[in-house]
Amino acid sequence: MICDIEMPQGSGLELYEWVREQHPQTECILLTCHADFQYAKKALQLGSFEYLLKSVPHDELMLVMTKLIEKIRKERESTTMVTKWFWQDVLSQAIPSNLNKMMEVIGKQKLPYAKSMRFLPVVISIQHWEKSLTARVAQIMEYALRNALEEVVIQRASSAQIVRINPDYLLIVFTQDLPPAEGCNPFFKEIKSRCRAFIEVCNQYLYCHLSCMIGKPVQAHEVRDMVEVLMAFKKNQVNIVDRVIFIDDRLKKESQIPLPPMHVWSELIKQGNRKKLIDESQQFLDSWKRIECLGAKGLQQFYQNFLQMVLHTLQQQGLRADEIFPDHLSPERILSATRSVKDLQDWVRDVLEKALFHIQGLDSSETVVERIKRYIALHIDEELSRQYIADYIGLSPDYIVKLFKKETGCSISDYILKERINLAKELLSMTDTTISNVALAVGFSNFSYFSTLFKKEVAMTPQEYRKG
Repeated sequence: MICDIEMPQGSGLELYEWVREQHPQTECILLTCHADFQYAKKALQLGSFEYLLKSVPHDELMLVMTKLIEKIRKERESTTMVTKWFWQDVLSQAIPSNLNKMMEVIGKQKLPYAKSMRFLPVVISIQHWEKSLTARVAQIMEYALRNALEEVVIQRASSAQIVRINPDYLLIVFTQDLPPAEGCNPFFKEIKSRCRAFIEVCNQYLYCHLSCMIGKPVQAHEVRDMVEVLMAFKKNQVNIVDRVIFIDDRLKKESQIPLPPMHVWSELIKQGNRKKLIDESQQFLDSWKRIECLGAKGLQQFYQNFLQMVLHTLQQQGLRADEIFPDHLSPERILSATRSVKDLQDWVRDVLEKALFHIQGLDSSETVVERIKRYIALHIDEELSRQYIADYIGLSPDYIVKLFKKETGCSISDYILKERINLAKELLSMTDTTISNVALAVGFSNFSYFSTLFKKEVAMTPQEYRKG
């Protein structure tokens, strides 16, 4: 504000005193044609940026204005950072959700918030990028998103603040210095229109798909709870993409979703049928994108069932999942995989590709005899007929029997017995489990028969071996 001190219906000093009470962020330059010390003293007491004598040279006024604009810019940058830290502390509960406590902090940090103010939280959920991003590019794209938010959604609302909740969520806190019933509808309509424009910009120029959830105007101590409600709402409506949603919008209840034929997929993994497996799994999840009210619970259920199937299938092939998927089973990856159908599709494809690669590697590097030995080791506690082994290898029973005898010098049945007795000896010497349980663990349901064979091979009974 540039103001003369001498005016017809009151002084500029009185005007500035009123302005300071009503709009404390306003800066003022006072002008006068009298070099009066009392005027200058009062102007300085009120916090006037400058006190100039008329008539002020054009260059001098320009210089003062340039300095004042720079001062405002630096203060705004500083206030923006303090305000951002304030809301981050609110979200993390470093500042308790108590109105009086929050007003104490607001007073100490000199934030432009009054007790009567209400705040409108808008949560932006970043669904996915059309292109995969490196860490560096992701940082640049987040900067671009924030710039778009400021230009398209916030515009000139200097009291609005952008806060990063996590890599997938941003928050805008709008300030409403209005009672809850006044002026809400036009304000909401304007924010909704801006959010729609923001989504279009992100789709067209940033190759990003997201959603905007608009909450209700609440007091400062209620903002965190409203943000939690908005985020929970989004997590339970995973197919809401490129839309603006009000918290009061009524959506249908979560739909019941079908689960895939996991046993069929397991067989396809064992067969190494990559094309059919990838096509079927992707098409199945594509069908989920058309379910309007798909909840996060459905994605999590699919994730658990699919993971259990893959781990069991790999175990049957003698492969360790922790060696194949060192990064795919971390808590962070689990959360990202169940965030949306597309994220789940990407995770499923990646897991299947790695599983198939390792299974095919086994088939290509192992000889037939090595595959027979591995199958026996994995099924040592089960019935092991040569037909079962032949079916697994994909060759005739007679052929594998002759080949095994030729390359090892012993028959398959003798090898199985030897492996079972060796395992039984380990269990007897290294565990306290009962001998009948040892017999079951190595594939003998008849305890007497196990004892007879053990004594024949080891020259002592299982009891004697354990003692001795």
